[in-house]
Amino acid sequence: MNNFTKSSLFHPGRRIRVLLLLLALLTSPALCCGGLQVLDLLPGAWLPPSLDFMINLFEGSARVENKTSQTLYITAITTTRGAPQVISQNISFRQRTIPIEPQSSVTLQYDSADLPLSGIVVCKTVEDCRLLPANYSSVYVLNSYESLEELDPGWLEAIQAYPIYNYGTLMIATLSFVPIILFSLWISLTRRDKKRTG
Repeated sequence: MNNFTKSSLFHPGRRIRVLLLLLALLTSPALCCGGLQVLDLLPGAWLPPSLDFMINLFEGSARVENKTSQTLYITAITTTRGAPQVISQNISFRQRTIPIEPQSSVTLQYDSADLPLSGIVVCKTVEDCRLLPANYSSVYVLNSYESLEELDPGWLEAIQAYPIYNYGTLMIATLSFVPIILFSLWISLTRRDKKRTG
């Protein structure tokens, strides 16, 4: 009986199952982070009220409407820490210089407690940018690019130094599938071994 127990414990199939389960548990934080990111991207109306309150407690939004005849590129900026800083967005994994087509709108998100909106930088090209100052409104209308304020060079430098694409979010979203795959493999191998022994 002891020989049977020892051989079953050290059977290669059992070791693989234990390893898969351990790896699934160790990588589960990636699943939690990915899940929180997905919940953060969903509109608040899609979430239950209590969950929406917890996730979007200090979240503010500003809808920018482009009434001009040209495609413009917008970036949310905060100066809460002194120097201008980009408020990263997750719109198609672009953090800044988000395109806004003529006669369309884009909603920018920001943390009203830690990263309040100080202004929206509006660009025609990489170097040709102007400022749409924040006025604590939820809707900003761009009727004319030329009527916008001149942009401080420090703001443009802050934007150009910030990565366009949010590869970190993409990586976390990809890694969140790893524990799911590992756990699925563990279930599959467990069922297969039960069929063999049963």
